[in-house]
Amino acid sequence: MVPQGPRHPSQGHAGGNGSTASLGIVIPALDEEEALPALLLDLARLAIDHRVLVVDGGSWDGTVAAARGGGAEVMRSRPGRARQMNAGAAFLGTRWLLFLHADSRLDDSALRSIATHVQRDVPVAGYFGLAIAHEHVFYRMIEAGQRIRQRLAGLVYGDQGLLIRRDLFAGIGGYPDEPIMEDVVLNRRLLETGQLVPLPGTLTTSSRRYEEEGRVRALFRNMRTITRFLSGTDPSLLARRYRPRRAHGIGARRTAREAGPESATLLVFAKAPRPGTVKTRLARTIGNEQATALYRRMGRQIVANVRPAPARMVVCYDPPGGEAEIRHWLGDALHLCWPQGSGDLGTRMSRMVERAFSDSDRVVVVGTDTPAVGADTVTRAFAALDTADIVIGPARDGGYYLIGLQGPHPDLFAGIRWSTGSVLAETRKRTERLGLSVTWLEMEGDIDTADDLTPEIMSWLRSGERGTGSRASL
Repeated sequence: MVPQGPRHPSQGHAGGNGSTASLGIVIPALDEEEALPALLLDLARLAIDHRVLVVDGGSWDGTVAAARGGGAEVMRSRPGRARQMNAGAAFLGTRWLLFLHADSRLDDSALRSIATHVQRDVPVAGYFGLAIAHEHVFYRMIEAGQRIRQRLAGLVYGDQGLLIRRDLFAGIGGYPDEPIMEDVVLNRRLLETGQLVPLPGTLTTSSRRYEEEGRVRALFRNMRTITRFLSGTDPSLLARRYRPRRAHGIGARRTAREAGPESATLLVFAKAPRPGTVKTRLARTIGNEQATALYRRMGRQIVANVRPAPARMVVCYDPPGGEAEIRHWLGDALHLCWPQGSGDLGTRMSRMVERAFSDSDRVVVVGTDTPAVGADTVTRAFAALDTADIVIGPARDGGYYLIGLQGPHPDLFAGIRWSTGSVLAETRKRTERLGLSVTWLEMEGDIDTADDLTPEIMSWLRSGERGTGSRASL
């Protein structure tokens, strides 16, 4: 949404806060308000500078509040543990990554191992020994069986954590987008190349699945799943018998608003598609006519994609006299079109947001140059506003493609250096100064230059169908 300058190598993908932390900790979560606080207390004892990101897959309980209370940042992503972990890794942008399950605990030896391994900076990933937080002898048998499977079959689970350098994580393609066994698949790839080693220390995981499902029943279900996986069964088939866990009773506490805001406005910022005024940096490579044609196609498709979102949609257009062009371009069926008015981008955004809040209790703003944005993105943004003052969709070039608000907050837009790679960092500092809580969405890519025209984007544009968005870069 926000026009950006060229990305500088020093910026990377650090989530816009200028952090110098070398370690980013990613915790995928779904209804984990009970387990999270203990893990976050453990991580607070870590002796090296680090960032903790809880990637929420759509919790209905107090997971987000627990994460914030423990000092973690929060992201709201598409559900699915692999997607959540990949999204968190892309956002944090740190040299080292540590993936942990929310019901894990780390002993002092594991915490020391993390700090030592990161400081040594060797390009080898590590995992921990597994313990289960229950005194019954049944769980000592489970632990012993895991040590045998680990040694003989190369089965290392996500319950054992993964400490890995970013370049190695990117080199193997991150976690495969599978509904189950994504951690085992990635770890086996590392083991096959000798790039995964055990680290001193123990990671203790909860026994809750065994206790809730029944110990023996859960044991045989796990054994059957492992056997079928090793025999080559597709993980999507295995997942049918391994349903995602939700805390008991949580579903009954879901509110009506979470199914769709009652008074919400979606503002779509658009410029009249005139050659020489849109996608000017892209035009330097492919020419004004082609750049404008691409912008037209992209705008039409994005507006069609976001239309089903549970909100009143308003197209905010520029220049002031361009409504006829906008309606001809995006369709006469548009219910509302508002002129952005004069001033820089921040002034215009603030003006439109304030107008929208005259009869809305939450507002989301998007642009017309991020193909990954659709109704699902907008819906998650509105839902995330249940537990945050501000929702931001960070762009890979240092800007943002979406911002959602529970109030006007004009200071968020004033004095920002638009069209630079510092927009996101400046906005983040502004939220901190104003004391506003922020939830992040997945990092996505704007189409600003020829380098942004990935094969996925070109395929999406040619097909005329809504793309799923290119995978977040690592």
